[in-house]
Amino acid sequence: MTIRRQWMLVLMISAAIAVLVNSFVLSTLINRYFVGYAKVNYDQHIAQLVEFSTEALSDGDYTEQQLEMQLTSHLSDPINRIRLYNTDGELLADVGTPGYPAMGMMRSNAMNRMMGAASEEIDAIDITKSGSVIGKLIVTRYSSIVKSLGTQRFMLALAGNSVLSFGIVFALVFVLGLFISRKMSRDLTQTAQQAIDIDMGGESRVRQSRVKEIQTIQQSLEALQSRLRLKQTSRKKRIDELVHQTRTPLTILRTHLEGFRDGVIRFTPEEIQTCEAQIEHLSSIITNMSGLLDAEKEIDEAKIEPVEFSALMRQITGGLKAQFDKKSVRLQTTGQQKITLQTDRYKLSQALYNILTNAYKFTPSGGNVTIEYGLTGDEFAVSVQDTGAGIAQEDQPKIFEAYYRGRNSLDTQGDGIGLYIARENIEKLGGTILLESAPGKGSRFTIRIPTGR
Repeated sequence: MTIRRQWMLVLMISAAIAVLVNSFVLSTLINRYFVGYAKVNYDQHIAQLVEFSTEALSDGDYTEQQLEMQLTSHLSDPINRIRLYNTDGELLADVGTPGYPAMGMMRSNAMNRMMGAASEEIDAIDITKSGSVIGKLIVTRYSSIVKSLGTQRFMLALAGNSVLSFGIVFALVFVLGLFISRKMSRDLTQTAQQAIDIDMGGESRVRQSRVKEIQTIQQSLEALQSRLRLKQTSRKKRIDELVHQTRTPLTILRTHLEGFRDGVIRFTPEEIQTCEAQIEHLSSIITNMSGLLDAEKEIDEAKIEPVEFSALMRQITGGLKAQFDKKSVRLQTTGQQKITLQTDRYKLSQALYNILTNAYKFTPSGGNVTIEYGLTGDEFAVSVQDTGAGIAQEDQPKIFEAYYRGRNSLDTQGDGIGLYIARENIEKLGGTILLESAPGKGSRFTIRIPTGR
């Protein structure tokens, strides 16, 4: 059974019980007060009849017609018949309700069947004056106020009104329940569709329900969708990082292979070592891709080891030299001293590769890219200075954001993630990366990391 049908069933049963209980309580209370009122009314009529009978028997001036007229005025439910006798037992007047035979006649069979002989009682009242009995008043009435015709009509009318009120309430509750159940059913259907959309990876927007429980479910689904979206974004960013990282070693390998083919580069042990280093770089990237099965797991933790920076720098520049020479951009390094760092070789080299590639991209032919490095206390600093186009002041605060591309990069290829990876790598090494640049005057990127000694 659907929630909508269950809701309607519970609502209708509740309404029926409420109306029935209310009708029962009201009818009981009203009937009690009505019976009490009828008894008081009967006692008042008896008192008035006794008063009139005493006066009529004392004066003796009333005709039979006048007596009957006065007595008839007291034929009020539950009184059916009134007879007045004098002291000699002579019947002076005999009156009854319409359809009730008077003057000692037997009631009709229909009346007997309707009311029953046992349903009546007779009250015999002596009429006295100055302590002497001057007559007798015989009053025939229903045996109980509840059995009186007026009371029965009242109970019948009360039952009819209860049925009518039940019908009205039932109809109103049905319409109201139909409206509310339809709204609840719609909210639940929309919530179910929201869950389906999230499962299918689509965008889900629903109007929030006013039912607190359904609203809680919708908010939970929205929170789940946000977490899934963040996880998806994180996974996409990680994939983009890895894809970007593969471009540098692949570009270096392609440049060297083209140089070998064209006879520009000789097949020396140093060149072979450069190509092997790029292959190892690619292998490391491919290994990290297995961590993408869980985008929330940190797969890029720093691997600290002794790194001789001058050798690392020769390896990096050796891999990029052919590419720079092809564009006629001079790549030079200032400082040849041996400096050993406790750091992550892969992260540091990847950050330098990205900065140098960025410098190569924005430095025109005939330009220069200069690398300087050295120790300043417990910190190691390496800077890359180019004579390229420079970066506008308004772009500099966002240059390290993922997928951001400045105004001067709109005409060049790239996805705007290289500098973001460089900053992430350096920060994981406990260092910082700073930018100094001006349009037309080139850019200077400075990396500072702890030596780890």
